Amino acid sequence: MANAETSDRASPAATVYCNGELLLASAARLPIDDAGVLFGLGFFETFRTSGGRPHHWPFHRARLEQACRMAGIEIPPNFLGRDDGRLREVVAVLLREHGASEGVFRYTLTAGRASEVTTGPTFTRPGEVLTFRAFPSTAPREGISLRVLQLARDNGEWLPRPKSLNYANAFAGAEELRRRTDIASDEGLFLSREERWLVETARQNIAWMADGKLCYPDPTLGAVSGTCLSWALQCGLPVTPRRAKLDELRAAEAVIVLNAVRGVTPVRELWDQDDRVRLQRYSSWEHPLVMELQQRWSDALLATARS
Repeated sequence: MANAETSDRASPAATVYCNGELLLASAARLPIDDAGVLFGLGFFETFRTSGGRPHHWPFHRARLEQACRMAGIEIPPNFLGRDDGRLREVVAVLLREHGASEGVFRYTLTAGRASEVTTGPTFTRPGEVLTFRAFPSTAPREGISLRVLQLARDNGEWLPRPKSLNYANAFAGAEELRRRTDIASDEGLFLSREERWLVETARQNIAWMADGKLCYPDPTLGAVSGTCLSWALQCGLPVTPRRAKLDELRAAEAVIVLNAVRGVTPVRELWDQDDRVRLQRYSSWEHPLVMELQQRWSDALLATARS
């Protein structure tokens, strides 16, 4: 993404895993006729480690497999995306190569060349890349600033929306945010093109607390099927999908953003799309449901480290 803290681009001198080999990033290559290069056909998963182990990888694997089925991509059984043991081994190697005990990883799967066989999956020889980056800086305890984006969110490829390499809309939203603020933890809020419903942020899912429930945008509006949100919805809290507008968000008891790296982050203020009017202030970090979710996230990280 455009902000430095979320960049997935590896340094040319960094070690990456590409199609079965550990290479310098400058030496990693994809064929020019890979559909990922030609059409942006492919998917990626960004996950963090805890105790040097991939955190919540089953959520990521399920999303990746579902996306590949929809796109006609067959994931070979020896790929990291299918072999949890090999994934853990390669993650450990890349951590050592980068002199780190923990980190953030991006697993990218490109469609590859189309098969000449007319039956079965269209793409049977995909490509895969695993890259490392350091953790982003810690968000303020009281929460982040949320800024309504001028750019609208598009509808996506299909539902539930995958984490697609066709990422121009989200990238453009992050670029707009970069132009408007130099605070790395700030987030940009996407609204839908029609009706201006709440959808998601440029890099995370959004949820809010109202009437003792965890509310989140109706998935049919086109938000990415976020793994941290999927986890939160399984935590046993009362939840409800909503078609909501800014007025409902302004009236919320608390607002949070969620992703696989930071987990659950409170929002402290909401700004309009011109950064002139602060629409609302929140004490989200003090809300009981937010505190409970953050504690559960910490417990889940500890469980991963002990696994």
